[in-house]
Parts: sequence; C-alpha cells; structure tokens
Amino acid sequence: MKVYYQLSDVPVIKNAVITIGTFDGVHYGHRKIIGQLVTTAKSINGASVLITFEPHPRMVIQPQDHTLKLLTTLQEKINLLSELGIDHLVIVPFTDAFKNLTATEYIQDFLIKIFNPHTIIIGYDHQFGNQRNGNYELLESFSTQFNYQLIEIDKQEIEELTISSTTIRKSLQAGDLKTANTLLQQPYNISGTVIHGDARGRTIGYPTANIAIHNK
Repeated sequence: MKVYYQLSDVPVIKNAVITIGTFDGVHYGHRKIIGQLVTTAKSINGASVLITFEPHPRMVIQPQDHTLKLLTTLQEKINLLSELGIDHLVIVPFTDAFKNLTATEYIQDFLIKIFNPHTIIIGYDHQFGNQRNGNYELLESFSTQFNYQLIEIDKQEIEELTISSTTIRKSLQAGDLKTANTLLQQPYNISGTVIHGDARGRTIGYPTANIAIHNK
C-alpha cells in the first residue's frame, strides 16, 4: 500500500476506484466497505484508493467540541489499513481551506482533478462542501459529465458503521474489551511513549512499563 500525505504527491492513477471516510478504528463495518473497494478495483483491472483525513474533520469544523474520542491514532490506522489489500491510501490534510470548498469545488477540484475516478463508492448519507449541501444526488448529477460510476453504500451498512463506532467507544469506556474486540475484529491496542514511573513493579517481581498515551 502506497501512502500519500499531500494531494500534490498523488500520481496519476489509472482506473481509480475510490472511497472516502474517516475509518476510525478500521472496524468490521469499515472492512466490509474496503472489501468491496478492493474487489471492485480488481474487477476492472484498476487500483483501489482509500481517502481519509487528518485531523478528523470534526476537530476542524467544531474545534470547541472536545468530546470526540478517536479509537486509533493516524499511524495505527495506517497500520491496520495496510493489511487489507488497498493499493493507495491518501491522507488529506483537513485544513480551513479544504473545509471551505463548495460542494461543486469538492467534486471538480478535489475528486475529479486529483483522482479522475472510474468508480466512487460512497454512503447514501455522505455530505460534503462548506455548507454540507453536497450529497449522493449531487455526485450522481455529475457522473455523466465526468464519466464515473457511482456505487451507493446502503442505509443498513451506514447505520452499522455508526452503531459500531459508538458501541466500541462505549465498550472501551466501560472496560468491556470483549465487545470492543469483537467489533474491531482484533484486540484493541494503545500506543505511546514509555516513561519512568515509581519502579514499584520491581519490588513485587513484575516489572511494568508506564506509557504516556497519545491523544486519540
């Protein structure tokens, strides 16, 4: 999997099949969509392209809201996605300038200009643009002009994504790792920097590591 951190680094990708989202946690619902992405790309001899954002869009759109607790750091997300057969991962810097793109600019200057997609896989309720007035119907209206196919992720799958992310966060907060791990389809992990503690573990014969957790 090739990873790009700037849009200017993205090469010309032939027959790009793209999907867009935050993919926090890369849980089982995300993996179903990614599976469809990879399968569709292979069926047309194309390349699968997953587009995500850093930081999380909500942190830029609602900077005063500190309630969002991410399940994965950016590097953890990259590591998880690298195992799923994706050809290209594009991490879009979610800046104020990007936030202020109109819905039409988002399609023409972002999706078409950068990726020239053969196929776009998107949720029925996906919204974009500075007034959040871009949606599936607007993408569909441009599909003939820009010669791309559109695949809709149905309502049930989108609702599963929302439920899964919320359930995972609540399960972790409650200490219910079994439920969280089932939905993640892997053991939940944390990352951080090992720091010095009080060395109490040595006194009982169980050396431990103290970790300063990165914000998620």
